[in-house]
Amino acid sequence: MTDLTLADLLAAMKSAIARLQPGPGPGAVSIEEMQELKHALDGLRLALWARLQAAHAADPRTFEERFRLRRATEMCSRLTADLHAGLFSPAHPELADLWIVVAELGEAIQSVRHPAGPPSP
Repeated sequence: MTDLTLADLLAAMKSAIARLQPGPGPGAVSIEEMQELKHALDGLRLALWARLQAAHAADPRTFEERFRLRRATEMCSRLTADLHAGLFSPAHPELADLWIVVAELGEAIQSVRHPAGPPSP
C-alpha cells in the first residue's frame, strides 16, 4: 500500500463527505447517521486541537489567541466573499444578529487597543 500524505487523506475525507446525501433512498444517509459522523469529526477535531496545544506548550495562551483570531478572520473573510457573491439572501434574519456581533467586536477591539478612545486627528 502506498503511503498517503495528509493532503491525500484530507482530499479523500472531503470527497467522502461531499458524496453523502441525507434522506431516504438508495445510497442516502439518515440524518441520525450524519449527526453521528459530525460528532465523530468533532471528537477528532478536539483531539487534533489537544495535540496542537501540546506542541506549543511553552506558550499555549499565545498559540490559542493566534489560532482563534486567525479562524475568526478566515470565517469573516469567507462570509464577506459569500455575501458579495450573492450566496446569502440579504434578507436572511440572522444577518442582523451578525451585524450586531460584528459591531460589538469592532468596539471591543477599539477599546482594548486604544483604552482612552481613538486618537484625535
